[in-house]
Amino acid sequence: MYVTTYFEEGDHHHNRKPHLVFVLANAESHGLSRIEPEPYTCDCGAELTPEILDTGDEGKVSWPNCKSWRNGGQKRCPECGEYPSIDREQHIRARGYRPTPKSEIKQITATQREDAMEKTDGQCLVCNEEASYVVRMVPPRYGGSRESENLAPLCDHHYEDYGHMFADILVPPEWNKIHGAEWRPLATELRDQFDEMGVDRVVETLDQVLAADKEQEWGDPFLYQNHH
Repeated sequence: MYVTTYFEEGDHHHNRKPHLVFVLANAESHGLSRIEPEPYTCDCGAELTPEILDTGDEGKVSWPNCKSWRNGGQKRCPECGEYPSIDREQHIRARGYRPTPKSEIKQITATQREDAMEKTDGQCLVCNEEASYVVRMVPPRYGGSRESENLAPLCDHHYEDYGHMFADILVPPEWNKIHGAEWRPLATELRDQFDEMGVDRVVETLDQVLAADKEQEWGDPFLYQNHH
């Protein structure tokens, strides 16, 4: 379920565009499929998890925008010093998502695009200006569907001037990849908004996740998945 949008904060190195983040509740309903994370194994035998590679990246001027598994790029194995070749699908599996092979990705049809536009009366999902584009909130490489729920009409500005990401408000560690984001304040704000609207099911779920967050150390970005 689409909830709202969030704009990345802070400085961005290497002229990287800031991201417009689609905030979802239960990203699986958009086609995402979560799996047990599969670290890359270097030829030297070292298991290269995102956390291990990030440790080596923290000394870079571009940190945190160079985080492993985020924008790709060569990563150095801290054990042997080599730069292993980590392909696109491995990037996705290491983050705990099931990738969709390129050969299986289908384009949005004209009818699906029209249906998405009709849902917002032809307006941008973010600002209500006239929409010119339709994108998938969960990208197709992550399994994002072509169903109306996953399609977002965007105006020229919010399509061309931003990168696009998604994050599930019910999965706190997923917000580690969002530059400058603080999950708890946003989740609390959304919880109160849903409470005012009388959406008890979402309020109850957010209460459970907020309570769990108080008891857990989220250093492991897949902890919620492993303990939920």
